[in-house]
Amino acid sequence: MSVAALCVVLAGRVVSATESPDRRLRLETSLPTWSVSYDGRPLFTGNRLSLTLAGDGDVLDGARVVKESVRRVDRRVAVLFGRADHAMDSYAERRLTLESSSRRKVEIVFRVYDDAVAVRYEVGGLRNSPRTVVIDEGTSFRPVGNPTAFVQYLESYRTSHEHTVDAVPFDKVKAGALLDTPLTLQFDGATVAVTEANLRRYAGMGLRMAGDQVVSDLTPRPDGTKVVVDGPVRTPWRVVLVGDRAGKLLESNTIYCLADPNETGGTGWIKPGKMTWPWWNGNVVDDGRPEPPIFSLQAQKKYIDFAAENGVRYHSTIADNDDTPWYHQYNKGVVPGPSTDVTRVRDDLDLKEIRRYAESKGVRLWTWVHSGALRGHVDQAFAEFERLGWAGLMVDFLDHDDQETVEFAEHVLRAAAKHHILVHFHGVWKPTGLQRTFPNLMNHEGALNQEYMKWSDLVTPSHVLKTVFTRMVAGPMDFHSGGFRAVSPKDFKAKFVAPEVLGTRAAMLASYVCFDNPNPMVADYPDAYRGQPGFEVLKAVPTYWDETRVLMGEPGKLLVTARRKGKEWWVAGMSAGPSRTVEVPLTFLPPRDHFATLWLDDLTPGAGPNGVRTEQVKVAAGGTVPVTMAADGGFVAFVSG
Repeated sequence: MSVAALCVVLAGRVVSATESPDRRLRLETSLPTWSVSYDGRPLFTGNRLSLTLAGDGDVLDGARVVKESVRRVDRRVAVLFGRADHAMDSYAERRLTLESSSRRKVEIVFRVYDDAVAVRYEVGGLRNSPRTVVIDEGTSFRPVGNPTAFVQYLESYRTSHEHTVDAVPFDKVKAGALLDTPLTLQFDGATVAVTEANLRRYAGMGLRMAGDQVVSDLTPRPDGTKVVVDGPVRTPWRVVLVGDRAGKLLESNTIYCLADPNETGGTGWIKPGKMTWPWWNGNVVDDGRPEPPIFSLQAQKKYIDFAAENGVRYHSTIADNDDTPWYHQYNKGVVPGPSTDVTRVRDDLDLKEIRRYAESKGVRLWTWVHSGALRGHVDQAFAEFERLGWAGLMVDFLDHDDQETVEFAEHVLRAAAKHHILVHFHGVWKPTGLQRTFPNLMNHEGALNQEYMKWSDLVTPSHVLKTVFTRMVAGPMDFHSGGFRAVSPKDFKAKFVAPEVLGTRAAMLASYVCFDNPNPMVADYPDAYRGQPGFEVLKAVPTYWDETRVLMGEPGKLLVTARRKGKEWWVAGMSAGPSRTVEVPLTFLPPRDHFATLWLDDLTPGAGPNGVRTEQVKVAAGGTVPVTMAADGGFVAFVSG
């Protein structure tokens, strides 16, 4: 295959075309614009490149192309704790070297994968100016026609990234609105998602609706600039993921491949697994009541025993019923105060004895910390966390993706890796592949998830299936999964203690297969699970995979996913709306007969949304299995090797 289908110079501009390895995806550049087509159909035309620096203006204005180079890369990349055990990092790369009007060296780097086009800016420093200040970045994306846009509106740059998803024609997106990424666009015959990869030492990218296009909008620093770097600047990748079906975006590992390789050393100590999360259920211990107190040794032992009995690797010790955390703090609630000290355990928590008991049962301890309580003493805090015995930590309320917060998050990951501590980020932007660089990063939140069921009815099955095709396209997604009290919308009541969830229990079981999440919560209380139909799925299902295939996918409506671990396959589906029957294709199975165990919605009148029935059936490779899902329902199938 020729990397460059076309390369000519017209009026001082380099005009070139670059094709993906499979030749379906095509990039055309005519600086400062670029366009993308798929299977011969234009998807984006007239996208612009623009990067404005202090003292330089837009470095693309008046820039002169002095060199062009192309190369083809085809290599295997190991993937840890993800959708697959490896990815093929295969792409055609075109690098344009420019000289700006201020004689600054500027390189525009394009990579074209089978499922993505990625572009970034690499800007050299100036001899008499050691600091580079980014004032603005105007990379734009101008879709052809009027695709359906799955939009998450941001209220401001300070945000938890937890929003509903609106499905609207692109030309109906609110003018001037700030949008979150990934932004998913559905064309006839193609689905794309605009996002970023390898966000490091830079500001996070939102998108601003401007006329017939969206333009990158970097989160500003307090002084209004976007990025300040000593020396050269290498921006994150601006990525357009492309698939001929929506599910292809959920199979992609391109964002992972675009991230920098592991910088933390050995990974043998990293052990993903399920965890308890008493905060979600209201710190319930017995009989649906938050008694005895969650920080009592009696309550902690009950959760630890439950975890040990059911293969739940981690037990989480988080906060009391006033939402006051485990560490020293005189003021009540999650917000840090003058007395907050994350290196001191509060007096009423016998952490030493809890740790001893957990270790005797083969269970590790996980906890939570407000990001504001860590700032200024990250290294000291993580050294103490290791001494206290925390195996993992949720860092919450980042609520910003300016350059300083992005750098703070990386500081946390580096310190945590040094002390062999796993990390979840909550109140945070979408993943950008950083789990490759820091494999102790288990998860991101950045989604309106099941915690909202404690105070609202926003997490509908349709919302979940829109979030999957937007936020989860970027990478693993923590969702506070495991609620075992499913109700219909007409019966739902928001409750902080023992909350309810919408959809069916079978759909909740399916989420453990359908969601990318190496450290999922088993968030309900122990007695909510004991003796309940379907709990055996939560105990047995893996949390990361060797292979993923999305068999069916309609944003907001349907997802059917098949995942392989070793020689075993797990297949699951989630549906929104009326009851439906699907024919699940089994083309992925080895060529012989197999036996499958299915967990299905119980459609018997009166069974209700928590009804689950189990079937065992003989299935043939290449055949299909008919599955009927209840309204807002789901299913899980396990096929042994």
